[in-house]
Amino acid sequence: MAFIVVFLFVSALATFGVQGSCPPSIGNDVFEDLMNVMLKVKCQKSVSKPSLQPAFFATLSKTVTLGTNAVVKFDRVVTNVGKGYDPNSGIFTVGQSGLYEFAANFISADVKWLELNLMKNYDFIVRGHAAKDQSTAGSLQAILKVRKGDKIYIRNPRSHGGIHGDNYVMFSGHFIH
Repeated sequence: MAFIVVFLFVSALATFGVQGSCPPSIGNDVFEDLMNVMLKVKCQKSVSKPSLQPAFFATLSKTVTLGTNAVVKFDRVVTNVGKGYDPNSGIFTVGQSGLYEFAANFISADVKWLELNLMKNYDFIVRGHAAKDQSTAGSLQAILKVRKGDKIYIRNPRSHGGIHGDNYVMFSGHFIH
């Protein structure tokens, strides 16, 4: 496209001369149109690449025992585009409002029920559980409309809960739209 515009501009200059004036039959509108096309080409070239959308993926590196309402702190951060996930608190803070998908997979580390809840701020969204047997798996997933500043995290609602670590357990979220 840029080549065509340059070609048209050079052709116009060669036809009408650099120092000469435009013939009366060609109005200024022809040159204004040519300048507008050149500006559009310049603007298209200066458009930056789309930025990456918020996303995170974290795993649990060690086996943990959870108390009542404990937030699971996924300590090994693999991806953290937008830096919304904090491994010290286990909380993802939404940096851009929109539609997100969140998911968690977990494995029980003892012979008691393991139930984990996905929370948005202080509100329960969905639960997942692993059966009353050691090393059973559970998962949860949700698509949520969230606002900038909302807090998303995984919480243990029971008085007990052991989660197997060794990076088998994970929590993730990403912006959809």
